[in-house]
Amino acid sequence: MTLLSKFLILFFSLHVAITVVAYFYGFSFTFPFIVTEGTYVPEHRLQSLRLSTFTTFIYFGFRYLFFGSEKLHPIQFLGVSLFNLGVIGGLCLYVNDIKDSSEYFLVPFFIFSSIILYNAANPKFRNYFKK
Repeated sequence: MTLLSKFLILFFSLHVAITVVAYFYGFSFTFPFIVTEGTYVPEHRLQSLRLSTFTTFIYFGFRYLFFGSEKLHPIQFLGVSLFNLGVIGGLCLYVNDIKDSSEYFLVPFFIFSSIILYNAANPKFRNYFKK
């Protein structure tokens, strides 16, 4: 599980780094590795990212209000964020009536990745004798 989560983090980090650098050279990368000249990103993808950021804020806002400050690892934050991107992204595809089936393959990929990343921070050994 740890090796898979590290691979996912490396994969996402490299993709994002390449996307940021390419933007300043006049290219746009959309996931997974679709290159376009200029800064065009499909509207439904922009809305998916925008709304998933909002739902991540909602999640952590309510988590703080109802449970207070709890220790959360950065990898778990990435897991929550990718989960929201998968769910909200799927809803945005449906609402915008996107017919391209390759877009829908991203939904289970993001949700599966989020589960792996969120659970990667859980301790491997539990203390069963702790009160």
